[in-house]
Amino acid sequence: MTPEAPPARADAVAPSTPSRWGQLVCGLACMVMIANLQYGWTLFVNPIENKYHWGIPAIQVAFSIFIATETWLVPVEGWFVDRLGPRVLVAFGGIAVACAWVLNAFADSLLLLYAAAAAGGVGAGAVYGTCIGNALKWFPDRRGLPPA
Repeated sequence: MTPEAPPARADAVAPSTPSRWGQLVCGLACMVMIANLQYGWTLFVNPIENKYHWGIPAIQVAFSIFIATETWLVPVEGWFVDRLGPRVLVAFGGIAVACAWVLNAFADSLLLLYAAAAAGGVGAGAVYGTCIGNALKWFPDRRGLPPA
């Protein structure tokens, strides 16, 4: 017996192709816009240490806060997506990430750096979770494509 994917449900009909591909591209663009907080973090650690002398381990706590808030709150953000819709949550996430960048620019204490990391994590998680969840709904026939 060979393992096969279960047949698609009758009510899981794929939406029109142009619309769903546009949704996927928009979701990808949104995730690229918020990814710089996560992937560019290492570029900021040494300059922050050189300016404030807080110690690299203390500075790296901010990244841990960012990752924790980005990942742990996705189920809550999913609940909000179901009630408010993806546009509201992606807009909220974008605003939270923008606020995080502003806070990071003016962070002159570890507490402010940590607050910025928390705001950025909440925003990035809202954008990421919403875009992936939305893409999974738009591609019931290609469940592996959106997360990839």
